[in-house]
Amino acid sequence: MKAEQNKFPVYESPFDLRMNPGKWQKPNRSEGETESSPQLSDQNRQDREQNQKGNRFSNRNTRFSNDRLDSLSVMRQQEFVVPYSFTASGTLRKASTSSSAVAGIDINIRDAWAAYESQRNVTVAFIDTGIDYNHEDLSDIMWVNEDEIPDNGVDDDGNGYVDDIYGWNFYDNNNSVYVGEEDDHGTHGAGTIAATKDNAIGITGIADEDAISIMSLKALGGKDGSGTTESIMKAIAYAEANGASICNLSLGTTSYDKDLYEAMAKSKMLFIVAAGNGDDDGGTDIDKTPTYPAAFNLDNIISVANVSYDGALSSSSNYGEASVDIAAPGSYILSLTADNGYAYMSGTSMAAPMITGTAALLYSARGDWNLQQVREAILNTATPLSGLSGKVVSGGMLNAGAAMVYGRE
Repeated sequence: MKAEQNKFPVYESPFDLRMNPGKWQKPNRSEGETESSPQLSDQNRQDREQNQKGNRFSNRNTRFSNDRLDSLSVMRQQEFVVPYSFTASGTLRKASTSSSAVAGIDINIRDAWAAYESQRNVTVAFIDTGIDYNHEDLSDIMWVNEDEIPDNGVDDDGNGYVDDIYGWNFYDNNNSVYVGEEDDHGTHGAGTIAATKDNAIGITGIADEDAISIMSLKALGGKDGSGTTESIMKAIAYAEANGASICNLSLGTTSYDKDLYEAMAKSKMLFIVAAGNGDDDGGTDIDKTPTYPAAFNLDNIISVANVSYDGALSSSSNYGEASVDIAAPGSYILSLTADNGYAYMSGTSMAAPMITGTAALLYSARGDWNLQQVREAILNTATPLSGLSGKVVSGGMLNAGAAMVYGRE
């Protein structure tokens, strides 16, 4: 029997509350996704093999690009200790109503909300481009450093960062975590995680709850959203020092980076990492041609592929039966952009925040759980999909509702 067809996509989140409740403006899938990433060198392939064997590496100067939809990254010329470069991804797309979704391709977020009761506060670190922290649909959920007095030019809390009210800009080394349009990518991901619900505007994020906040850590910037390993590592250290427990990384590289690997391995945070996007010929098997940090063999990572609204792995999404853990909706996701904007974007950078928001909900609601139990719940309750079999470890897509009640009698 052919799958039942629906006029509107049914994975439910984020919701478009600017139109009639429950209705979506559907983008034209025929526009496709044009994504690209550099090929792995022979040396980096050897590095990958050594990494899987648990060997240590010498430091090498290699170029990084991010999980991206556009051109390859260009290294930003600055005097960093580790001169690696990342680039943010995401393409804005116009909406239409010409395509259909398949019934059952649903993350069951309403079930998760129904079962949610806060037991602890959770801070989510979002290491990316900046976030429009004054956005009408985000301002209420942004993390605020209450030990710092705004705009007095003094490092009140003695943490080495002056006036770091909403986080820090590690790209420019200042407190401006939002600088404008170049921060669309980060703003979009943050909206998916926790855009404000019940405010009659915009969308509803996965984890808009009083107990959950988003810390903005700008490590990528410029025209193509590039950044460095150095900026990302500093952002990770800042996040941990300021109480973040979950970290979203919608970025990647095809070169193994020992320093980033060790920073993440030592971290107590749970990292949600985009698996990355392929090129015009489709997604890449990162078991064979790895993208990092998604392919790091660490137990504090959830690596995320992009499942389209028809239940198939997105043609652009990277995958890996051993390296990519799970899939989540990432095609034509409606969320926030700079200056109170809204837009559809596509890519694994859009899928990862779905998992991040769910992880934040779980960690807040299940006060007796550690972060490994959060990871286990998300992976063990994935909804099996034939199109994901052999493509991701779990063989399925996110089921937030099932994860919320995982292990309960």
